[in-house]
Amino acid sequence: MALAEAGRALSDAIGAAQGLDAPDDLDDNAVPVTLARAERAVELAHRTCDPLAESAALDTLTGALSWAGDTFAAAGTARRRITLLSSTPGTPAGTHELIEALVEATEASLGVGDLPGARRWARQLADHPLLAEVAHRAVGWLLVADTLAGNVEEVLTGSVRFLDAWHRAGGPARSTLGPPAAAVATIHGLRDDQDAWREWSAVLKQLDPSPANTHGYGAVFDAMLLLHRGQAPQALERLAPEPGEVWQWVTWIWLHWYVALRAEAAVLAGSSDAGDRLAEARTVVAGNPVATAMVERAQALLDNDQERLLATVNAFDTAGCRYQSARTRMLAGGDHAAHGTAAVAELGFAPMTPPRHP
Repeated sequence: MALAEAGRALSDAIGAAQGLDAPDDLDDNAVPVTLARAERAVELAHRTCDPLAESAALDTLTGALSWAGDTFAAAGTARRRITLLSSTPGTPAGTHELIEALVEATEASLGVGDLPGARRWARQLADHPLLAEVAHRAVGWLLVADTLAGNVEEVLTGSVRFLDAWHRAGGPARSTLGPPAAAVATIHGLRDDQDAWREWSAVLKQLDPSPANTHGYGAVFDAMLLLHRGQAPQALERLAPEPGEVWQWVTWIWLHWYVALRAEAAVLAGSSDAGDRLAEARTVVAGNPVATAMVERAQALLDNDQERLLATVNAFDTAGCRYQSARTRMLAGGDHAAHGTAAVAELGFAPMTPPRHP
């Protein structure tokens, strides 16, 4: 009886969650109703003592929490799912569920700026024996995590494995492979390797021409590259839509990155609403170590507060984000810029173009 009731509750929650993909057709009660159904499904599934049923319910709850904008609760639920499955027998169904949970935990960790955690889960995926023949799936999220951290050599090595496996599989067009391709393209752009950048941009176009590329992860990675090149107005234009306008494509992983980069671009481009964007971003990213440091750095730039600016260097280092740490030194100017230039070069990137202050 409990299992049947849990199944019905999960079915209701999944149906409601799928409806969230069309937000224009929903009333204001859709998200809380979906959350309530998903939480009920988790409760009932737990009573069955069936970890796979509970994992499925937790998966739905994670998605509902993300759509509600509760990024940290979503990440916590994804980790809870991993903990649950780590102690289950290694059946085929259980192994498949664990792989899916590792993907979700990696994505959720990226969403809250937990780069060490994201790399830990992504490494388990990359090394999983069942994914040995589909390395483009195995290494994809590790490429994303390493790109955001600034681990160039790891990305260059992993991208070879990704591309070889993708070609062997017949070059399938799958949107889930878009973020890794965009990440690798960004690394080559940051290295100013134009041939490799064009190659990976072509791969990305083949993999995912969807709005997720246009408005979600694609906008984030494009903005990072534009800011590196000193093109703040272009970065601001790339991130022009309000987060709510592109919610479907930023809500799960990319929301904090999107609003933090948007605030920085507004400051460096001299936008009249930079202060408002900083205030909004600070509220959204609170608790995310990387995005918070990015917003703090942007605020320091706006206020011309070098001490506050340099304080973010340690924050980025602690968060495992070497690229943003080096970028901060560059933005500080003077003697610090020389250290930043050396740090950027040591990471394997081309020199950063100073922003053109309006």
